[in-house]
Amino acid sequence: MTMRINTIVTHLRAEDACTIIEFLDQLRAMLVQTYGKEIKIMLQEALQPEVLQEDEHGDEF
Repeated sequence: MTMRINTIVTHLRAEDACTIIEFLDQLRAMLVQTYGKEIKIMLQEALQPEVLQEDEHGDEF
């Protein structure tokens, strides 16, 4: 497998930046619709050790 290297252009026209933002919004919505439940569970599981560690030290949220 060949590693891909992507270059992000940081100097865009406002129209191009808007197009990218619209695309990312649509992509996010599709990903949340498709994988939202799994992502939520994954994030909750990832936070569990932090919550347990804070509780052991008596820290409040």
